[in-house]
Amino acid sequence: MATGPSHIPEQPIDTYTRLAHLLRAPAPDRGALLDRLYEELLARESKAYAAGWSDALAVARRACR
Repeated sequence: MATGPSHIPEQPIDTYTRLAHLLRAPAPDRGALLDRLYEELLARESKAYAAGWSDALAVARRACR
């Protein structure tokens, strides 16, 4: 398992560091922890999806030239 930093520019903290932080931070209960993890997953998934569309648009623009 890779533990180095992510190479996504919008991601200031690598995924493993962020996950470790979320797991170590005090949470009132398991449900709150799961909510935090789910929110983090959605945020990262949204950024990855947007980056994928940006990449696809850049490729399409280059192909049309």
